[in-house]
Amino acid sequence: MKTPVFILSDFGSSDTYVAQMKAAILSFSGYDTPVIDLTHEVEAGNVLQGAYHLRTSLPYLPEGSVTLAVVDPGVGSERFGLAAFWQGRFIIAPDNGLITMLPEPLKTWKLPPPESSAAPTFHGRDVFAVCAARLAVDPGWTSYLEPLESPVLIEEPKFLIEGNTLSCTVLHVDHFGNCILSIKTSDLLEFTPAALVTLEGDVPLAPVSAYHQAPADDSILFLKGSQGSYELALNGESAAEILNIQPGHRLTLTGQRSNS
Repeated sequence: MKTPVFILSDFGSSDTYVAQMKAAILSFSGYDTPVIDLTHEVEAGNVLQGAYHLRTSLPYLPEGSVTLAVVDPGVGSERFGLAAFWQGRFIIAPDNGLITMLPEPLKTWKLPPPESSAAPTFHGRDVFAVCAARLAVDPGWTSYLEPLESPVLIEEPKFLIEGNTLSCTVLHVDHFGNCILSIKTSDLLEFTPAALVTLEGDVPLAPVSAYHQAPADDSILFLKGSQGSYELALNGESAAEILNIQPGHRLTLTGQRSNS
C-alpha cells in the first residue's frame, strides 16, 4: 500500500493551488498515492494557527505517513524548507515555526534549495509537494539531507494563573463556534473557572464534560475538547459569535483555586 500524504494549508478552496500541489505529488509518487486534505482554511499567513492544526492532527495520522504543511508568508525569502520526523511521522514544511507545538523528541533536516525553475511565489507546489512525494516513496531520503539543528520556533501562547484569575489565548475557533483555548486538558489541576471577564461584565461559565450538558441559565460551557485543550462552547450555538471572540484574543477567566 502506498504511503499516504496529508496536506494542510491556508490556500482555501476558491483557487486551484491545492489541486496543483496534489498533481505535483501524484506526478512524482504515482497516481495511486493516497492524498488526504486536513484543512486548507487556516487563516492566511497565520503560522500559529497552522501549528495548532498540525499538532492536533498528527497523533491521529498513521505512522510512516507524510504531512505537507504549507502556511508560508515568507515564500521566496531566504527561509529554509525543512523535513521533520515526529513519533514515526514525517512533516514537510517551511522553516517558519509550523512545528512549534510538536513536543520533543523531534528530528529536523534542511531541504535542498529550490530549483531554478521553481516559482518563487509557490514553493508549496514546486518545492514542498515534490519533497513530500519523495519522502513518501523513500523515507530514507532524509539520510542525504543536512541536519537542521535549530529550526525556527515561534512563541506559543501560554496560560497564566495568578490568584483567582486565569489568562489564556484563543488558539482556534472551529466550524461550530467553539473557542479552543491555550489550556491543555492536563493543566487545570487546581483551578475551577467560574466566569469570563468581558467589557459588558462577567459571563458565567459552566464546567461540563459534554456539549449536551447545557445549563438552564445563560452560562457558557467550559469543557475538555477532543483536540487536547479546553474550550468555551454552546450547545447548538456559536460561542465565538455570541462572545465576539476571534483567534488570537486574550481572555481572562475568574474562578477558584483548590489550594486557596
